[in-house]
Amino acid sequence: MEKISFGKTLKTEEVIEIIDQAIRAKKPFSLVRVGDGENLVLAQQHVMPIKRVIRTRWGRRSRTTKTKGIRLPNTTARDRMIEAIKRADLVGIPDYNDGELKAPQKYLRPLTNKCFKAYGIRPKRVCHTLVNRHLVEKKSFWEMLRGRKVALISKWADSFADLVNKQYPEFNIKIVKRISFSQYNQIKDTVRRMKNVECDIVLISAGVNAVILAEKLAREQKRVAIDFGKSAMFMVQNNTDRLQPWKG
Repeated sequence: MEKISFGKTLKTEEVIEIIDQAIRAKKPFSLVRVGDGENLVLAQQHVMPIKRVIRTRWGRRSRTTKTKGIRLPNTTARDRMIEAIKRADLVGIPDYNDGELKAPQKYLRPLTNKCFKAYGIRPKRVCHTLVNRHLVEKKSFWEMLRGRKVALISKWADSFADLVNKQYPEFNIKIVKRISFSQYNQIKDTVRRMKNVECDIVLISAGVNAVILAEKLAREQKRVAIDFGKSAMFMVQNNTDRLQPWKG
């Protein structure tokens, strides 16, 4: 496998500092993340035959369940995702031989490299794709949110907001908007519903759709928008095998 470098991989504390700086400066900022699901969406047709993509476990589940938030094939989503990753300020990508992710290695960094090469994607800056989980493990993440207005976009939005209010009251985090999201076709309406929301940061747990949403909200509405992955779900489910959030 050809190894491709995208520059220094930022550490979690560096990512927190960059997000904090964007909030303080009221500067648009998008963090998007690429894992096996995003890779398979990107790979459609140009990197892997569509039939092969939908034969993967992830591809099959996109068609037989609603857990993936999108039904493949969807080449429009692919094209939107390509542009979102190109424009994003920070992109999370898997490591080589990544032990943190449960998916087969061939759908992780090797496929990221193939997709990025095929579409000419050169991220501005990179961090680890599971930075979303590492963020909540740091006290500095919760300190960053102290007193700030937060919007949540996720099917777990209500439950996660309640958890934050219950478990992190000392940080006075203000959840000012909760939007339930589960499927790709909700992107347009979700962006519309965010239009008049006043907040400091948007945390988006929306599967592969978070890549498109985070970049779109940053670019069109000048927001700090973070692809929050499964962090909200794992915290609500108290899944300590996958996530160990900081608790005072």
